[in-house]
Amino acid sequence: MIRIDCTPLFRSPRAQGSGDDLTGSEPIRQAYDCLVKNGYAILDHVLPDRLMADLKRAFEQRYSSYFSDDSSDEKLAIGDRRALLALHMADGFGDPLVYANPAVVALARLALGRDTILESYGAVLSLPGAARQHVHRDGPALFDSAISPLLPAHALTVALPMIEMNEMHGTTTLWPGSHRWPKPDETKPSISPVVPVGSCMLWDFRLYHCGTANQSERRRPFVYATYARRWYQDPINFEQGSHERLAFDEDFLSHVPENARSLFAHLPLTA
Repeated sequence: MIRIDCTPLFRSPRAQGSGDDLTGSEPIRQAYDCLVKNGYAILDHVLPDRLMADLKRAFEQRYSSYFSDDSSDEKLAIGDRRALLALHMADGFGDPLVYANPAVVALARLALGRDTILESYGAVLSLPGAARQHVHRDGPALFDSAISPLLPAHALTVALPMIEMNEMHGTTTLWPGSHRWPKPDETKPSISPVVPVGSCMLWDFRLYHCGTANQSERRRPFVYATYARRWYQDPINFEQGSHERLAFDEDFLSHVPENARSLFAHLPLTA
């Protein structure tokens, strides 16, 4: 399992600039190589403990109505006692360090091009007792299945845990290299990384993976973000219900820093 320590990046003034400032750094190059070859990357120490504590507190306060297994149009069931919901981009969840983290954006721009966008943003919530998910990809293959595995990535999922992803709380099992497979094969070697709070895990939309069981008494939420090529839109997870790809107030875009504005270039209000 390959992990990239991003601590040195955030000691540099470059980390206060755009994601492009870090694309030539050695840690991001290593992460990109791992992403291309294995279909995933684990970035350690991308957010400070203080900010993560604020996010967890805000999530508990704002989204307590989702802490049951009841159905709702505003969340999408994605497995047993597991749901996807939109996060309003305000307070900590509207902090550019979260939705446009320099290390994450640098890696996304290397993998997807300089015009990569933030296609959707929300949380995945695994309740206590949630069973293991089925093995899946985050979206259908592009074009013919024989061609799709040969193509460069068109979208990435980023998971930023608000409590540690581990064997008890649950994590995400990945099949390295499976973004190049025509179909899943659970007999192949897999990894189930421990991802501490403040670190994140990214994977190619084509990578086969599944959430593991939550064997604890704690809710396991993680912030998720989908970064994509500008022409791509997730065709699966927003077909039903009223949960939004991106949720923010009218004046949010006017406060987005210049170096992050291109992430929203697909939205009419940024024109």
